[in-house]
Amino acid sequence: MKITKPSDTRWLAHEKCVTTVKKCYSAIVTTLEKIYEESHEPEALGLSRILTKKSTLFSIYLLDYILPIVAKLSKCLQSEKLDLTVISSVVDATLHTLDDILQPAAKWILDLQCVRDEMESTIGIKFMAEDITSFQSKVAQPFYASLKENIENRFSSQDIVSSFSIFDPGKIPTDFSSYGDDSIKTLLEHYGAELPAESIIGEEFLMPALIASDLETEWKTFRKYISNQSKEDANSQLKELSTSSMLEMMFPYLSTLAKICLTIPVGTASVERSFSQMKMIKTRLRSRLGEVSLSHLMKIAIESPQNLSDTEVEQIVDIWDRKPRRIGV
Repeated sequence: MKITKPSDTRWLAHEKCVTTVKKCYSAIVTTLEKIYEESHEPEALGLSRILTKKSTLFSIYLLDYILPIVAKLSKCLQSEKLDLTVISSVVDATLHTLDDILQPAAKWILDLQCVRDEMESTIGIKFMAEDITSFQSKVAQPFYASLKENIENRFSSQDIVSSFSIFDPGKIPTDFSSYGDDSIKTLLEHYGAELPAESIIGEEFLMPALIASDLETEWKTFRKYISNQSKEDANSQLKELSTSSMLEMMFPYLSTLAKICLTIPVGTASVERSFSQMKMIKTRLRSRLGEVSLSHLMKIAIESPQNLSDTEVEQIVDIWDRKPRRIGV
């Protein structure tokens, strides 16, 4: 089993690394000790001494519980089909799951108790239930508090993002006389006309700033309109509102909000993937590859489906054959 090397730029690799180390913990320690006995490598001795500490073992099991939970949140936010209106719920669910870290019967604690005898017999690590309790209060609790604070700070504007959920037809109640009024006020506070244009980063060139009275009037009409719609989710409704010329003419300010929501950058994962793909395509041996060809190859690599049917392949070949070529194929 290969241990994945952790990376500062690809921090999700830490999850795979920790999982592998946990599975092979005893084998790794035994191997390091054997390397030192045969070749007297000081690095092997140092690593084996670190790994035979109780605190290191406890930390590995704690991280093995935490990192998959945080990784799910990260992967969700990197999804191309991410619905901004559910971010608040996803973050709250993640924090709620992480609360189990401090429970006496947390999964990482139960896992440690299951391997206590094995660790003592194979690599000589002895620990009692009191050691785990002490580690939980002195290390796990402060670590959880810091992690929770960082996540909450990262999503400090959840109220603004979650306000866009009013465009979800499935959330409209039977009595919608006042539905969404508070959310509209929240959006107005952030994107309204009372803010100077330079404070609306990225949106000042989209359309004029929102005017409270006009937007509130539009919303009263629009919420009745969407109550009769059969759209699947908020994204579908926002796309229609931002692209339909008729709706844009009827609800210009709500259309502006829809465009803002659909263009909010959640993360840089897609950009980073593009640069990684470019590096794999334009290698040192293909350094003379032109910009146009590189752009076409990147689009094929990034946007094309994973599996093509025989019919689709034949269509692609037919299109290729129709174009005149300098060299016959």
